[in-house]
Amino acid sequence: MSAVEHNRVFIVGIDGAALDLIQPWAEQGRLPTLHRLMTEGVWGPLESTIPPMTSPAWPSFATGKYPARHGVFDFVSAHGGTFNVVNATAIDARSLWDILSAHGKRVGVVNVPVTYPPRPVNGFLIAGLLSPPTAHITYPSHLLERYERELGQAYRTTPSIQYKPGNEAAFIRDLQSLVDMHARFASALMRDQPWDFMMVHFLATDLAQHALWRYMDPTHPLHEPGNPYQDAILDIYRRVDAAVGELLGQLSPDTTVIVMSDHGFGPLHGVVNLNVLLWHKGLLRLKRTPLAMLRAMTFRHGLTPTLAYEWLARLNMQNLVGRVDKSTRNALFDKFLSFDDVDWSHTIAYSFGHMGQIYINVKGREPHGIVERDGHRGSTSDYDRACEQVIAALRTLPTPDGRPMLDRVVRCSEMPSGAHADEGPDLHLVLDGYRYISCPLFANDSRVISRQIRGDSGSHRLHGTFIACGPHVRAGARVRHARIVDLAPTVLHWMGCPVPDDMDGHVLEEALDASFVRAHVPQVEPAAAGLHASACPLPDEEVAAVAARLRGLGYLD
Repeated sequence: MSAVEHNRVFIVGIDGAALDLIQPWAEQGRLPTLHRLMTEGVWGPLESTIPPMTSPAWPSFATGKYPARHGVFDFVSAHGGTFNVVNATAIDARSLWDILSAHGKRVGVVNVPVTYPPRPVNGFLIAGLLSPPTAHITYPSHLLERYERELGQAYRTTPSIQYKPGNEAAFIRDLQSLVDMHARFASALMRDQPWDFMMVHFLATDLAQHALWRYMDPTHPLHEPGNPYQDAILDIYRRVDAAVGELLGQLSPDTTVIVMSDHGFGPLHGVVNLNVLLWHKGLLRLKRTPLAMLRAMTFRHGLTPTLAYEWLARLNMQNLVGRVDKSTRNALFDKFLSFDDVDWSHTIAYSFGHMGQIYINVKGREPHGIVERDGHRGSTSDYDRACEQVIAALRTLPTPDGRPMLDRVVRCSEMPSGAHADEGPDLHLVLDGYRYISCPLFANDSRVISRQIRGDSGSHRLHGTFIACGPHVRAGARVRHARIVDLAPTVLHWMGCPVPDDMDGHVLEEALDASFVRAHVPQVEPAAAGLHASACPLPDEEVAAVAARLRGLGYLD
């Protein structure tokens, strides 16, 4: 079969873009750029990772591998109640731009999450979410200086304003300016820098939906009819649509365009304090020391992180926790019941992460593990019994209207395998169709079911958005089985590069026109070694700055 002719690829990552919103808005003419791409190309749902989270999903897109192979499962890596904030060195796999660079392609990557610290590429890279605010976030290291002077503004990866109920107007204006700024920098880079592959990522859609979903959705329990922000999310999408239209105007005819998201979105009704449930069920035990017993008593009576945040918000100081130094912040949170008060010698399971992740306290993996993984031949292992105990406890959990909260449990053994499989959660929970998420740390208050500490009303869904248009794309078709790990091998095939044989994804032939499929069989090559043998921690001040950003965005509250 003939080699694939030269084909440039331009990818727009719209964080959290929900096909359930894009499809009707495009058909109504509200998103003309996306509507044109859908009409002239292919589109459909894009399955994310489980759980559908920004931090594992973007590395899965970039590497064509699920977390068990690349090693990033969350914004943090959990170790028996302690955690480290992840960074790009935790990704134990080559990215799409690494592979393209090795094949001599010029690449440009703008604002994609989990790309800090930036690695050398054959082109340029600006790191995105999880980058410290004052660090050099680009390759080459001084790339931005010229463009900041030219455009008259500083580059930023995230918003300047943290959402809280009552500051919606300022928050929306800040998100709009974030979209405009990312588009302006991307446009200038596209104009000046040579590239065969380029990608630009827009974060604002995700943040708008987290904070403002209830204003748009009349079925949400907190919806207020006639509120002034009911079109705020649509307006952010329209701003992104217009920005994409401007960027597409710079492309040559040989460019294939992909629009994609890391996950979808839907309403958030509340938060489940899973560790409180495990505590009540005897699966998580607290120490019997006087201090731990005092904290437990005050926790039951309302001395909780939720109370502290409410007081800070009343004083317009909700950003305080993210700004103070690590020792002061630890001193503040040490006043509350926490993982420091857990008796690990009698604890079977704990929750860590905001999308329903449960870890069994496995001996040999957890710092103070007690659960044996392997049983005697023909017998049920302690590990399996522990999983069943946790699942049985979860099945007792009702929604506020009396329905079962637990929709689905995905065990680690049911997930795609890989060298890092044992580093992730043992159980992934789907709580009322993701209408409920979990408290990412120990617990935000003493109730099993509570609200998100910042007042968010939207959260992630498993299926995001895939749109493709350009040469060799099957025009007017709809894809139904696209996965986020399929995009990297598909891009490599489009660009005439072989696909490494260790990718979980495959070439999306259902998105390609029939003549191209017949003429070009995907080529496979032996996988090269991963770029990162082990994760390298960032300096303490950078870790503190990234953690503060995650708290500000709601991922560590």
